[in-house]
Amino acid sequence: MDIRYMRLILKDSVFRLLFLNMFLVIVGYASAYAIGLWFVDVFRIFKLILVVISLGFVLSRNGFSTIFLLNKFNIYLLILVMLGLSFFSDSPFQSIYKGLTFVFPLLYIIYSINYLLQYGAYNLLVSLSFLILITYVLVPLSFLFLGFEIERTNIYGYQEGEFFVSNHYGWSSVLFLLSSITVLRFYPLKKLYRILILIFIPFVFYVLIISGNRAGLFSAGIAFFIFLFKDRFFPLVGKLMVLFLIVFSVFLVSLTENSSIDFIELRNETQLKSGSEGRLIGTNAMLRSFEYNPVYWFTGVGMFDYSELHKYGGILPVYHNSYWEVLFGSGIIVFIIFLKIMIYDPFKIFWKKISSFSLVIIPLIIIPFFETNLTAGQFLFFPWFSIIILLNAKEFHISLPIDDSFVHVYSGDTATSVR
Repeated sequence: MDIRYMRLILKDSVFRLLFLNMFLVIVGYASAYAIGLWFVDVFRIFKLILVVISLGFVLSRNGFSTIFLLNKFNIYLLILVMLGLSFFSDSPFQSIYKGLTFVFPLLYIIYSINYLLQYGAYNLLVSLSFLILITYVLVPLSFLFLGFEIERTNIYGYQEGEFFVSNHYGWSSVLFLLSSITVLRFYPLKKLYRILILIFIPFVFYVLIISGNRAGLFSAGIAFFIFLFKDRFFPLVGKLMVLFLIVFSVFLVSLTENSSIDFIELRNETQLKSGSEGRLIGTNAMLRSFEYNPVYWFTGVGMFDYSELHKYGGILPVYHNSYWEVLFGSGIIVFIIFLKIMIYDPFKIFWKKISSFSLVIIPLIIIPFFETNLTAGQFLFFPWFSIIILLNAKEFHISLPIDDSFVHVYSGDTATSVR
């Protein structure tokens, strides 16, 4: 890795625009609670216009080049099919609008990441971690200054402070914690900022625990075990100390009455016994629909169309599952392509090459299984697709020895390694 290239990325207008688009999503969520839901539609239009302007800007710098990316055919096919299937919805205008809020931002991310890959994939990976950190730190910061009550050990289902709810705190906290590991190790921060991050980490971990957000906690647990057994840089003694502190913190929270730990146990037990979990009910509803209409396994019911969900007994307004959006919306063939691009290829690269450099892919793969994040206004859209597109970069497929003394720089179609 090379500090020079990371600083160049930070100064690049394309990177700064990507930060602005990501940051405004968080601002949009905050304003929905602080100002009112009426503001959401106004702000949504503003963000979509900004995405289109940003797409035009990156095209002026990058053109339609995807020279540094793999899976280009599959990505474009996915975009065309998912947008095309929006036309076959029972509510075509609404589905087409949502389709466009998926397609334009995704194209914008594709061309932005391709452009920024000129600085090297590992440098961009660290820089994106920094971008995610400074974006999502806003959420636990708002809790600290506007909602923090030291005696409360469970905030699930409550709006704490003025801007966010418990799920937002859980998702943001795990992104901050995992991206901070990468930033503290590899990003050229001033000593003061490094100290501030280190001081803030225990508080953010506390927010993650009391959020009661199962997807965030599960993601953090999986990421920690990968860190424990796969990380090559952190000493074993340090890992054991971190493990002890985590277990001790969870134990302390669990000792308090009505803690988030108690709440999660009770909620899991209740849902398992009753089978009343909304996502499970929705899944069963769609499986019944597909059983009565087997052709849907190949065509889907149309992207962003929930009429079949409601017709067959779903109790939630949407699937609340990004992967089910693709499976039920576009059928099994497109779903397999989606999984290849979004999980199989990126996770293979993660496991083989970058698990010691970044763990942020773990929540970005897991959390969308519990929430819809397929359109640009959703909470994790920009970090999810930015990291996934990055992990489809050609550079990660080059068979070179990888350590932190290398920086990979592209020159045309050829990758070279410079110490």
